[in-house]
Amino acid sequence: MKTGTFIISVLVLLGLAISPVLAGVDVGYVNVKPAGDLESGKTNVTVDFQIDFISTAGETFPSDENILLSTQLDNPVWTYVIVLDGVENPRPASSKSQLSLTGWELSYKDKDEQVKVTLKGNAPKVNTSKQIEILSVSTTGANSKVKEQIKNVSAFVTNPGELTGDISSVQTKVKALQNDIAKYKADGIDTSKADQKVKDANAALQSAAKETFANAKIYMDNAGTYVQDGYTYLDMGIAQKTIADAKEAIDRTDEWITYFKTDKEMETDPRLAPIITKREFAAEYATNAQELFDDGKYSDAKQKAEDAYNKATDVFNDTQNLNDEINQTPASSGPDIGTTVASILPTIIIVIIIIAIIAGAVFFIKNRGGGKGGSGKGGGGSFGWKKRSSPKAKKSHQYDELF
Repeated sequence: MKTGTFIISVLVLLGLAISPVLAGVDVGYVNVKPAGDLESGKTNVTVDFQIDFISTAGETFPSDENILLSTQLDNPVWTYVIVLDGVENPRPASSKSQLSLTGWELSYKDKDEQVKVTLKGNAPKVNTSKQIEILSVSTTGANSKVKEQIKNVSAFVTNPGELTGDISSVQTKVKALQNDIAKYKADGIDTSKADQKVKDANAALQSAAKETFANAKIYMDNAGTYVQDGYTYLDMGIAQKTIADAKEAIDRTDEWITYFKTDKEMETDPRLAPIITKREFAAEYATNAQELFDDGKYSDAKQKAEDAYNKATDVFNDTQNLNDEINQTPASSGPDIGTTVASILPTIIIVIIIIAIIAGAVFFIKNRGGGKGGSGKGGGGSFGWKKRSSPKAKKSHQYDELF
């Protein structure tokens, strides 16, 4: 056991002596100006940082490796200085998105080495606000493949037009919610909770207009959530009111069904059966709507409540139609004598009057013509005639007429 342990220890020490120890690279604090969000296509950016080398085995950096610097800024300009034992050695500026510091220029023996770097560039133009990489520092091998990521610094690039559009979009949604609330409030629906969400959304939008893009997005997201909550509470009020209306219609229908069964003795009347069936469907819809409401599923409860109300209103109308039908006056099988007499009564009166006049006239004529009549003698009334007298009698009569 002791021999085995000794051999393993020797092998480990030999391995450490044979395998090369790579130099260490450290990137300290990266100073980015300005700090915070960058505006698309407008913000000028300056980045300052320093690379420190930890010498190993007397070498500052392996000669067969490179340090790769990269950025997503537009129009980048890299300037750097290699500092050896406190002496600065400036290098030519580079205007590429990537700058490779080769091991050949970084590898020194028994030196204290740093690299001071300054990067200047512009925030890129973006249609949609997004995060970009301002600085990336990594080491690469001879094949240019990245071996180790040492430092990465990013920033958020905002598009003000996008922010304005987002605020306007949320404002439109808030306005639509306000209009819907006003419409349903006029129908007697409780909208108090939805009204509060409108206030919360407007307050969030006002805050968004004063904040940086990142914070403004948070406020806008909150405003959108408030709008959704407002519609949820509006559905709650609509469902509550519609369920109550449906139950009221069902109760009124029950009163009529009882009336038909009790007062009209129509319990077995086939016309009442479909009304009772439809009433049961309406009651089932109302029960389902109430269950959904109790579970907080206000949108589903609203839809089911509307179905219940429509069915309840329909069956209530059926009761009214049936009531009108049974209260109609039955049609007569024969002519209406009263109506017929009433229509001919004026004619009857006129005929009676004419008959009375004729009878009166006849009676008058008879009475006048028969006043001096004797036994077989006398004229026939005023229209009668007299016998001719003898000449003697006639003469006497003429005489009498002279005197």
